[in-house]
Amino acid sequence: MGRLHRAQVLLDPAQYRRLRRIAARRSLEEGRRVSVSQVIRELLDQALEKAESPEERARAALERLFMLGDAVRKRHPELLPEDWLNSDRDEHDDERFADLFPGR
Repeated sequence: MGRLHRAQVLLDPAQYRRLRRIAARRSLEEGRRVSVSQVIRELLDQALEKAESPEERARAALERLFMLGDAVRKRHPELLPEDWLNSDRDEHDDERFADLFPGR
């Protein structure tokens, strides 16, 4: 898990009891301590996922993909993803050509 930000949320007693029960049950099921905070983060993730439109989810996925591409370019500046793609296409084109025109 990356860097976390502290946020204070006031819960009524019934909400907190329910969260503690969920955390305790999950702790037993998973064989490790599951905190109320973790349960809240997971429930919030689920609610945010439902609240976002498909376009927002697609945009976020594309942003993550571009960030990954940037990270690859920084780590391996000598290799360009476009070169990998073109190289792969050339290899497949050669194979298809050989299949279509045997003996050439």
